[in-house]
Amino acid sequence: MIGRSARRFGRSGLGYVAIGLPLAIFALLAAFAPEFLSLQNIVDVNNQITALMLVALGQLLVALIGGIDISVGSVVSLTSVVIVSVTPTFAVPAALTLGVVIGLANGLGVGFGVHPLIMTLASMTFLQGLALLWLAGSGGTVPAPLVFAAKASLFGLPAAFLWCIAAIAITSVLLYFTRFGLRLFAIGGNAESAELSGVRAFWPRLACYVLCSLAGVVAGIYLTGRIVSGDPTMGQPFSLDSVTAIALGGVQLAGGVGSVAGAVLGTITLGLITNGMNLLGVSPFFSAALTGVLLLAAISLQRRKVIGI
Repeated sequence: MIGRSARRFGRSGLGYVAIGLPLAIFALLAAFAPEFLSLQNIVDVNNQITALMLVALGQLLVALIGGIDISVGSVVSLTSVVIVSVTPTFAVPAALTLGVVIGLANGLGVGFGVHPLIMTLASMTFLQGLALLWLAGSGGTVPAPLVFAAKASLFGLPAAFLWCIAAIAITSVLLYFTRFGLRLFAIGGNAESAELSGVRAFWPRLACYVLCSLAGVVAGIYLTGRIVSGDPTMGQPFSLDSVTAIALGGVQLAGGVGSVAGAVLGTITLGLITNGMNLLGVSPFFSAALTGVLLLAAISLQRRKVIGI
């Protein structure tokens, strides 16, 4: 179904599942959970999905060139540790620098022939271990400006909403109004043909992994400011959830097909599912199991067979 709708809607990958699923879940929750439509709950949903949306948009860039980055969750965790461990003046620059280094390591490894799953799995394991060695448990002091940036409001709009809008706008400009974006779709569609047309795949691929890691850093900064504490395990769900979100949004994990709108819709779908389960009193462990089922279903229905090349 996702494959057929992807063909219908072109390289965006948007189809009936990607668009209809969040609408159906929204309607069901509005009918069976009266508090779902309250303003406070809508704000809560926004707060809950912001970090995932940031990570999913980074994962989208990697997926468009036929890659995958499962280390991004560990990047979120390590960022949180860095923020509370480094002098406040240098906390954000240190985290961003670390994100660039991690992205370069992943991109170079993939560029020189290591499979993306293997490369980013190794990075994920190493980074998560480093985060736990650095900070054994939750704690630390978060710089006040980051807390303000994560919790303040502007013209009545909560910070979480503004973070989402900024991330969506930046990613959209990058994909749809630059040559870089065109090259990503060309490489993901057929890397050999792109090379014959003069588009070198190495540098755009490297840039995608760097940008994905930076998206993880930004998500880590936001979450750390949001909870006002460092946490070396906060990013663990994001590796799986970000891949699930983009797959539900019609992004082809073999590359060449996907959109910002799809990544946003997939993120909203997961956010609504999590929020609905909380409102209905369903165990959060069931939510994690359902995420795995959704990922399997989304990938199984995709029309291209080779994932993560």
